[in-house]
Amino acid sequence: MTEPNTMVFMTTEHKKVTIRDVARLANVSYGTVSRFLNGSEHVSKDASERIAAAIKESKYTPNKAARSLAQQRTSTVALIIQVEASETVVQYSVSEAMSGANTTLGDAGYQMVTLIANSEDSTKRIEQLVNSDFADGYLLFSLSEDDSLANAFLSTNRPVVRSEVSDRGDLTYPAVDFTNADGQRDITRYMLDKGRSHIVYVCGPGYSPASIKRLAGFKEALGDRFDDRQVYFADDWEITSGELAVFEYQSMLSGIDGFVCANDNLAIGVINQLNRFGYRVPDDIAVTGFDDSPMAILSNPKLTTVRQDSMLHGRAMAELLLTMLRGEPVRQYYVRLLPTTIVERQSA
Repeated sequence: MTEPNTMVFMTTEHKKVTIRDVARLANVSYGTVSRFLNGSEHVSKDASERIAAAIKESKYTPNKAARSLAQQRTSTVALIIQVEASETVVQYSVSEAMSGANTTLGDAGYQMVTLIANSEDSTKRIEQLVNSDFADGYLLFSLSEDDSLANAFLSTNRPVVRSEVSDRGDLTYPAVDFTNADGQRDITRYMLDKGRSHIVYVCGPGYSPASIKRLAGFKEALGDRFDDRQVYFADDWEITSGELAVFEYQSMLSGIDGFVCANDNLAIGVINQLNRFGYRVPDDIAVTGFDDSPMAILSNPKLTTVRQDSMLHGRAMAELLLTMLRGEPVRQYYVRLLPTTIVERQSA
């Protein structure tokens, strides 16, 4: 029994200050504190000063063992694909590139993990992973240039390779891409040389850099004859969008003699709908695609298209990333362009 006026002391174990406490105190992300502790140059002066002050105020003591572990390689590479429609992931060009990258990375001792950004929530989760430097390097597919996911890679100290050339000056990491504009220009000229002078272009979705470049190639082929009214902007890369394009021009089909499409799926959708409306391909209206996917052979008639080696695309991206992971220099904005060729079949 305690005597009166005697103070009772209870001992409590103080909770150890963690890196998350420092991040909260400095009002920065966990990843920013991690980069600061690991000596990364990708931390702003203002953030560095706040982190240093937070460490001093909280009396945080870095865990040397944890830091050492964090600086070791994980032998993991993340392939991040940004899509609007889930069907995009299983498209031939994407799946072949993923397969090529996975094989090349696996042969080099790395495990590739695939992260799909198809919603606001999934994008935020991926941003958090990137900020924590959970992978040794990143392969970015179909990355939209004007959103937070692209911005998340501005401060990473891990190697990054893109699948498409960027028009953003602050996205300095290298890219492996196809000659998209040249391929679309060449097959449009192919149509013009065959006497198809009233052509509609079915453009891919506006969020895709490849889509924009292919549209530029179509415009280049037409030159002064180009008219904005002959372009249909699809919401995605799927067959249904090609069908909708034909519906859009239904009242003008008698004056149209060709559809140039930004990928094979769109072209097959166009062919399907033209058949339903009673038009013969290519006798009445010629149709071309882009990708040379297996669907191009299965189409009726077989599809004239632009071939791109998607397996090579993935391998080349992975090889470039491995070069960077070995510490070999790769200049900023470096671009490797892979060739495209016309494959002539029956649709045009």
